[in-house]
Amino acid sequence: MDGRWAHVREQTRAHLKDPLFQPVFGLDTGAYRRRVTQQTHALAATGGPQLGFPKAYGGGGDVGGSVTAFETLAFGDLSLLVKSGVQWGLFGGAILHLGTERHHQRYLKPVMSFELPGCFAMTETGHGSDVQSVRTTATYDPIKDTFVINTPDDDARKDYIGNAAHDGRAAVVFAQLLTGGRSHGVHAFLVPLRDQQGRALPGIRLEDCGHKAGLNGVDNGRIWFNDVVVQRDALLNRYGDLSDDGTYTSPIENETGR
Repeated sequence: MDGRWAHVREQTRAHLKDPLFQPVFGLDTGAYRRRVTQQTHALAATGGPQLGFPKAYGGGGDVGGSVTAFETLAFGDLSLLVKSGVQWGLFGGAILHLGTERHHQRYLKPVMSFELPGCFAMTETGHGSDVQSVRTTATYDPIKDTFVINTPDDDARKDYIGNAAHDGRAAVVFAQLLTGGRSHGVHAFLVPLRDQQGRALPGIRLEDCGHKAGLNGVDNGRIWFNDVVVQRDALLNRYGDLSDDGTYTSPIENETGR
């Protein structure tokens, strides 16, 4: 009944039998989050989350196996399932599918190992996950060859972002790409959030969403950007790129189709 990836299901079930993955009730929010973070590190060490990433970067090259392992995690703590989905499905998946070789070489291994915990910063307070309405801006400065990331107002803050309240050290940030006074629509940028000691970097404001009705092992948070400077290569440039003089190019001519 377990089908083609029966061995993956069995391996995942075996990991879930470890006492570390057994549910513990009555923990306060902080303790619960720390436990789920510990579980996430342990899960990374099993090699399961790496299954869906390309072999060229240390992954298993088995997307079906990855989906099967993720599905089987639902027999355990759903906070671990969601945190895993944020780290390897959303954050890692965005780098893999929206980025190019320069991003893959630099980031995929630390993402897979959970050495680089990350966030998927798309949702904004004023319009949820309506991507075309995203109002965070990434303005290109051709003199410095950098992007400047800004949150224009509280409606444009990133909201309920998994891993943002405590663990996330970087985020894939969806923002309007502005160059030469023109918007080229929403693009994704890899933006550092915290240093190695967990302190917010200059221009980054972080807020904890606090206790929730469920999934309290996941540290959801809010993010604001105030003149946060990132290098031009922070743009995940598979579907749109920028030259050093600010010239925008894309293999997709239709802006709404990007």
